[in-house]
Amino acid sequence: MARRSIKREATQVLAHHVSATSDDPGLDGRHHPVSSGDTIADSDTTIQDEPVEGGYLSNHIGRPGQGTKNQSPRGQVINPDGGIHVLGRGVKELVQAIQALRHLGVEDLDLPLPKIVVVGDQSTGKSSLIEGMSEIKVPRKAGTCTRCPLEINLTNSSTGNWICKVSLFKKYVYDGNLSASRPHGRGFAKSEGATRARPLGPWIAQDAEDFPFATITSKSDVPDVLHRAQLATLNPGIAYERYMPGRLNPPEDHQVKFSPNIVRLDISGPDLPNLSFYDLPGVINVSDIAGEEYLVTLVKNLVKAYVSADDSINLLAIPMTDDPANSSASQLIREIKAESRTIGCLTKPDRRQEGESLDQWIQILNGERFRLGHGYYVIKNNPDPSVDHETARAEEASFFAECEPWMTLLSEHSDRFGTLPLQTMLSQLLTTQIRKSLPRITAQVQEKAETINARLKELPEPLHGNLPAIVLGELMKFEKELQKNIDGGSRDYPFQKAWNERAMQFRKILADTKPIMRLPPPQKHPQCASVRDTPSGTQGTPTPASRTTEAIAIDSEDDDLPPFNSPVQRSGSKRPHASAPSTPIKSQRSTNATPRSVPVLAKVHSKCFEVVEVQSIIQDAYVGGIPNQVHPRATEEMIILSMSHWQEPLEQFLKETQELCEGMVFEQVQGVFGHRQQTRYFDLILDICRGFFEDAFSEQRQLLKRVLAWELSRPKTLNDEAMGIARDKALTKLQNHSREIRAYEYVEEQEARSGKPSTGAARKEKIIKVPESQLKPEPYGRELLAMSVVKGFYEVAYSRFVDIVCSSIHCELFVKCRNELFPAMIAKFGVTEPGANERFAILLAANARDEERRAILMKEKETIEKAQERLEGLS
Repeated sequence: MARRSIKREATQVLAHHVSATSDDPGLDGRHHPVSSGDTIADSDTTIQDEPVEGGYLSNHIGRPGQGTKNQSPRGQVINPDGGIHVLGRGVKELVQAIQALRHLGVEDLDLPLPKIVVVGDQSTGKSSLIEGMSEIKVPRKAGTCTRCPLEINLTNSSTGNWICKVSLFKKYVYDGNLSASRPHGRGFAKSEGATRARPLGPWIAQDAEDFPFATITSKSDVPDVLHRAQLATLNPGIAYERYMPGRLNPPEDHQVKFSPNIVRLDISGPDLPNLSFYDLPGVINVSDIAGEEYLVTLVKNLVKAYVSADDSINLLAIPMTDDPANSSASQLIREIKAESRTIGCLTKPDRRQEGESLDQWIQILNGERFRLGHGYYVIKNNPDPSVDHETARAEEASFFAECEPWMTLLSEHSDRFGTLPLQTMLSQLLTTQIRKSLPRITAQVQEKAETINARLKELPEPLHGNLPAIVLGELMKFEKELQKNIDGGSRDYPFQKAWNERAMQFRKILADTKPIMRLPPPQKHPQCASVRDTPSGTQGTPTPASRTTEAIAIDSEDDDLPPFNSPVQRSGSKRPHASAPSTPIKSQRSTNATPRSVPVLAKVHSKCFEVVEVQSIIQDAYVGGIPNQVHPRATEEMIILSMSHWQEPLEQFLKETQELCEGMVFEQVQGVFGHRQQTRYFDLILDICRGFFEDAFSEQRQLLKRVLAWELSRPKTLNDEAMGIARDKALTKLQNHSREIRAYEYVEEQEARSGKPSTGAARKEKIIKVPESQLKPEPYGRELLAMSVVKGFYEVAYSRFVDIVCSSIHCELFVKCRNELFPAMIAKFGVTEPGANERFAILLAANARDEERRAILMKEKETIEKAQERLEGLS
């Protein structure tokens, strides 16, 4: 049969699906009149629809039993379009008031509101049922539509166009594992399951948040937008904006398999009812997927929370393809004793097995088995998403009017066949429940308001004034003082002076730890002689007993070497840098920015090359060709070795800089904010500063590590002139020292032969006057030349490195501190953001708990006052 003919013929048979519900009593024995008119009936009147030209176009109010009827041959009033507008018509003000109270968050204050809740097992036809009542298509993709609640609010708008606003209502925060290694919700931890204290497992209740998601004007867009909204809800660790319409190819994976947070649809349009209902995830008894067993309890607990409320009207979906005794949702309804508030809805009647006995279904429809307070209805939906609502309703009417056993054996229940009678019944029950609940809601709202006002009076007086302006003024004062200290320029702001002293000390350490080379002792006289033991620095002729066999250390700076007889020089191969223990400056709330004494950095040593080591390096780098040449690779290796100790003084310098900088900043914090030490505001200031310094110095440390790595990777310089001067100077001094050693050896040998030793100035004079012809040939010319290159490059490199380090600290770190710490505080405090005054009332209070309580109560008071206004307008 073509759809058009079905629709036309069904118009004649739809009549038997509406009127009888007005006389159907529930378990309580009372009649529940249908209220589908625009006027709300009082306690002794019923509202009936006046049929005009085959449809509901006007209303008539009459006394009970007085109803006027315009019936088809089967005795039923029908709408030729199968329109949904019969649902909830006449209760617009009531339903919209409840919707408004719910959106205000009244239920979050433990004030339950009437609602319709659709429940059922998985795959019971709930989705088709929802589509039939709301005229929208829901997504059919597995794993999304059954994993989070759906709230649908329908509002009649006779003059406007159809519009749907989708939002994400977040009342719970996920407190479980959202690791990237858990795609599709895998990797479930046992601790995420439901417990008595946490019935929803890892989902923890919080202050409700409402996030607008999309606004659509075409019904065809609903499935895709709703699917995206459900994906956003099932990925709590990903920003919901990523799933909004317009974003291409949102990820289909989901981090969790279930969420109690709600996807809400606020739909308005012509011929829509004024109605609200919830579609809950399907109840399951056993999970057939390993790792998802925990969902059984979580979903059950969620459903229980909804259907247990005394004001909820429960719509229980049971498919006629299954045994109703096995319905988990039905068992749950019985467990919480909610049968009297429940309507049964038998789905999939067209899929019932042929030849199956009708006995149990007849008993159910007669109220003899699985009895529910409002009986059972039977609906038939077309799961094909391409079938529009009107056609689906026409097909449904034709099915019940023309197919066995519905048109014969079960015809006495025909008033409960089809979506339209179910809609009418829901409207009747919701109207009755709202009217019944209004006095209680009004009284509870008033009682809540009185309780809130009483608790507010118990709290101490709050802080007065423009608190954001006060905070902003203090932050600006702090910024000004910080900039003055960093800029320096006067005795009152000695930070730069103190830091420069540390920078000069860092430079001196690197300058004092130039590489040195040690020569072996003379062959004939094994006594050890240092440069100080040569005529340029002798203090006396050593006796045989006092002579040693230690090597001779050669350095380019005579003044840097200790005396020959110094046990320090004779006892080791490294020339130490004099130092004293340093006392670190701890980061405290108040630290003097300019200590009286500059901390001395820890002891570091020069690289001391043995002659044999230099010879080995030169030989390793030799590639053949002209003999006695030094390959550049040899000097490069020696240069890198000579700078290998820079890491330690660099770290110490950074540490001293950080302590000095933090000390200065915390001193300013103490000066500006010290009068608020007992507040969270002051603690937060300290936390911001500590976090800022941690990040800033981490960045600076990483940068300078890279700079050091550049220096140590391969020696390079374009400053040929400076290096040439330093190299020549080093070579001259190295050669002079070597000559003095050979002259000393010659004089000592001559005096040993003559038996006439000299002392003091006479000996010094002898060594100076030894002619070059009497000296042994220079045995280490190649080694001295290589060492001069190393020392010349070191002079250039350490100076360059110190400049880069200090420039980086000054231009990066100090400037960052000067210019970015204040904005970081402004951003953290949100001085100009909404609600700043309330936040600062908490932060600045001596007892923050009182102000937190006040903020909560004031928010509740605002909600209650808006609820009272809405209720007063309704009355």
